[in-house]
Amino acid sequence: MEFLQFPLALCLAMAVIFLFMLWRLLYSCWVLPNQAYQKLRRNGFSGPTPSFPLGNIVDRKKSLHSSSSSSLSLTHDIHSKVFPYFYLWQKLHGKVFIYWLGTEPFLYIADPEFLRKISADVMGKSWGKPTVFKNDRKPMFGNGLVMVEGDEWVRHRHIITPAFSPANLKTMSSMTVESTTNMLDRWTALITSGKPEIDVETEITSTAGEIIAKTSFGMSYEKGKEVFEKLRAMQMALFKYTRYVDVPFLQD
Repeated sequence: MEFLQFPLALCLAMAVIFLFMLWRLLYSCWVLPNQAYQKLRRNGFSGPTPSFPLGNIVDRKKSLHSSSSSSLSLTHDIHSKVFPYFYLWQKLHGKVFIYWLGTEPFLYIADPEFLRKISADVMGKSWGKPTVFKNDRKPMFGNGLVMVEGDEWVRHRHIITPAFSPANLKTMSSMTVESTTNMLDRWTALITSGKPEIDVETEITSTAGEIIAKTSFGMSYEKGKEVFEKLRAMQMALFKYTRYVDVPFLQD
């Protein structure tokens, strides 16, 4: 009799553990994000309706597929072609809205005035960073302004503020114009010489590196080329796979 009771007790224990794990999964993947979604709506934040645990990922994929199937005619409206889902959501919900990747909400802002207000010291330190940055991007960003939160974010912001004084910005602007003009001159020379194809991404990346080297470190791009190449390699390694944040068992 005791021999029969042991398997029964084991089965009951396993059933309890299974039910507990199932409850935790349901709570973290459906209950908690739904509560957060309702709270955000009550506080005036609109956005595309999420379907947990995937959030708005399905909508995003449908929008990308629809955009890729449509005409690929040349246009200067890059935003609507590269990010068709943001373009659609902005038309429906305005320049500030919440969208969801898995069970994590993200705030989309295309309103400079709103961004300025929430970046103020009092409000800025209250905004947290997405889990994906905390877990995956630290090797790239370290413990700098992009990663830190709260009072530490305020401290970092005060440290870098003098670098963006009107006088410094004026100098940076002239350097930016100079580097951009040089890039355009190179393009003109290439086209004139009969080479109509230009690797725009490489050119812009190189020019951006040159601008950063001049404005931030006071040196030419060639001198800082090795550093930028290593940073680029790190960036490609970190962003190689498009991860679906907080979507259980799903990774792309």
